[in-house]
Amino acid sequence: MDLRRSLSLQVRHRHALGMAAFVAGEHADAYEQLRATFTRDFRPAPVHYHASLYCLGDLAAAAVRAGRREDARSVVEAVEHSLEPDRSPRLAAVLHRAAALLSDTEDAEKHFAAALADSVTDCWPFEKALTQLDLGEWLRRRRRSAEARPHLSAALECFQRLDARPWADRTAAELRAAGAPVAATTSAAGELTAQERQIAELAAQGLTNRDIAARLYLSPRTVGYHLHKIFPKLGISARAQLRDALAQDPPQ
Repeated sequence: MDLRRSLSLQVRHRHALGMAAFVAGEHADAYEQLRATFTRDFRPAPVHYHASLYCLGDLAAAAVRAGRREDARSVVEAVEHSLEPDRSPRLAAVLHRAAALLSDTEDAEKHFAAALADSVTDCWPFEKALTQLDLGEWLRRRRRSAEARPHLSAALECFQRLDARPWADRTAAELRAAGAPVAATTSAAGELTAQERQIAELAAQGLTNRDIAARLYLSPRTVGYHLHKIFPKLGISARAQLRDALAQDPPQ
């Protein structure tokens, strides 16, 4: 499909690319993908009147890590100015999450609380879990670990249930840092999908991401994203460890 003919799909495509870049640690790229869901005008406007608005929380999260807070604030403020006061509970939660992440003051806590206040947002568990993770991180960095743990535990339960592994891994690390025990998850090669196993085996043979991409008809970036997921599953941190990790659990 030509995405230029569907602004809604174009925005959702950008959102997906931005989230993939975010979990791969490519925060500047993630921000640019998410920023493209709004215009570059003096007063930014949604590329799609509806779909763009739900990117704001993730836009703010990427902006914090990419050092683009001011630009992201200009987007959020422009959207706030253009919206009617009676916005949906879901959109209100997204806007409060964005405001909390971009805040330089203790007002962030009020925005986090407002984002989680309406039980209607339970209908969007992944979005709610992202806010709980953000709040847990915010509290822990203020040495309020006891308050952070319930939010982090709730987020971890949701991410594990949805099999959102990059976020589950990040949340588990935060929970451990907050002083809570986290049950170890299996990270054997048997957990790899067929495609992940294929990529891991080729990487173990010494092929570069570009070589693997050409062989499997993928992009180098997609290969890098899969390797980013493969390493924690195997319990390793370097490419040189792939061969030994795979040898311990040969395919059935």
